[in-house]
Amino acid sequence: MSPWSSWSPWARRSVRAFPYLLSGIAITLFMAWGLPLLLASRGIGPTTVQATVWQRTQRTPAAPDDNRFHADPYIELRRAAFSDWYLAYPSRSTTAGGESEWPTGSLAQLDHTSAKTPGARRHHPPGSVVTAPTAEQSSSFARIDTGLAGWPFRAFASEAWYRASASEPLGYEPLPEFRWNVHLGEILGQQALVPLRPVLHGIALDVLFWATVSWFVIALPSAIRRRRREKYGRCGNCGYAMGAHDVKRPERCPECGAAFARDPLGFAHAPEMHFQNAYAWLILVSSLDIMLTWKILDRGGMEVNPLASLVIDAWGMQGAIAFKFALMMWVIVVCEFLARLRRGAGVFLAYAAVIVSASPVAWSLFLLASNEFFPHVLE
Repeated sequence: MSPWSSWSPWARRSVRAFPYLLSGIAITLFMAWGLPLLLASRGIGPTTVQATVWQRTQRTPAAPDDNRFHADPYIELRRAAFSDWYLAYPSRSTTAGGESEWPTGSLAQLDHTSAKTPGARRHHPPGSVVTAPTAEQSSSFARIDTGLAGWPFRAFASEAWYRASASEPLGYEPLPEFRWNVHLGEILGQQALVPLRPVLHGIALDVLFWATVSWFVIALPSAIRRRRREKYGRCGNCGYAMGAHDVKRPERCPECGAAFARDPLGFAHAPEMHFQNAYAWLILVSSLDIMLTWKILDRGGMEVNPLASLVIDAWGMQGAIAFKFALMMWVIVVCEFLARLRRGAGVFLAYAAVIVSASPVAWSLFLLASNEFFPHVLE
């Protein structure tokens, strides 16, 4: 008795699931760290996406070109496929205590198609987005960027804090303080950052999603094949499995003599075909025969096969195609039937059918090639 068999079913399932869990973690990290950097190196990222503005209030500007709505706190949102950036700006005016007002709570989305007037839709930034500093630092910063990365859920966050500066045209220093990230530099106008602040629910959902995808890609096909073979005739006592080409399931195991459980769906099980490669060649040469015959007839030639000529005269090329493929299916059925009685006869018939079908293809190719040099060969 092996140590593996002494484990509980739950422990064995956990060990089998461990590689898919590791795969889910690896793909989650790649989607959050590697893929955004690869896209940034190609000039693709949130900075190339049109921004959406979420405003603190619903005050309407006096004119379409009025920029006084910037006096209210707002968030500039840039969504991309694998990462998002939330740029939080405070109000220009300060409160009586000298603190700037930041875009917290419910925010209205600005509609750029109607003179920048606020729309009716309201949004709440995700909980992982930093929309305001502490009260002590409220007047020290003039912009906070929060980047979220990962797919299909955002799993990691990154922050860039811009200090307020009255001497700068934009009101804040151009180089931010990077937090919760590894700053790799600037690529094509975009900051290359590796986010490090974990978003726990996003990581859990991403790992679960990618582990499930890995299982579907790797384990599910094997599980389906194994289940099909078990249903077809695997002995539960010794593990003996019937051959792929066996038709009738025996009542007892040929290896150990144990009785097979009755399968109510046994009539629906079909064994694998014996000569699949030969059938593929038969379909290929039969298709070529039809196409080359049509080409020769189109050039003024004639069909020398009396049976094929009779079919073409009666039903045209559509009937000839149907007749050819019906004949091909009949050959395959006969080959399978013979293989179950005498395998050698089935092998001979399958490959003989390929050779016979290939002969008119070679002759048609010779006629077409000869006609290029001797135009009257087909006549």
